Amino acid sequence: MAETVPIDRPPAAGATVSQPRSRKAATVSASALALHLDCSRTYIGKLEAEGVFQRQGDGFSLDGSRVAYLRYLRRKRQQSPRAAADAEHAVAKAALLRLRIEEKQRGLVRRADVDELIDQIAGVTLTALSSLPARCAPRGDLAIRRSIERVVFEVRTEIANVCQQMADKCSEPPLSEQD
Repeated sequence: MAETVPIDRPPAAGATVSQPRSRKAATVSASALALHLDCSRTYIGKLEAEGVFQRQGDGFSLDGSRVAYLRYLRRKRQQSPRAAADAEHAVAKAALLRLRIEEKQRGLVRRADVDELIDQIAGVTLTALSSLPARCAPRGDLAIRRSIERVVFEVRTEIANVCQQMADKCSEPPLSEQD
């Protein structure tokens, strides 16, 4: 008579096999947890003392400890002063790079260059205004010359007042007598 032997093979696709699962989470020793998390046994002890890991009976829950360790690392990264400094440094570098690009594309000019240009234009304008009475009434007509001088004085006073208002608006300190 032929003997029948059961064949151990995986179930066919679509077939479900119910296997009893343990309700208790796997617990491991501190050394095994350290090996799993790629750190030292003493570091696991330190984290246990800080409350990151909690012992469950004779060991640590592998899944719970893994999740707790990942949360701990995320918290440390968010609280790290170095991480904040690195982020601030990256923002500053990006801003500097944008400024350099704008400058190369000639979208920005140096403030000192603009100030110098404004000073030159103002100097030419004020010099031309000051010479206007002598140009308009070169000989003898003193009444016309005085009239033009009065208008030039009024224009220069108005320019000075507008400049003073702009300086006040920008909170510029007043010019000292020595400037």
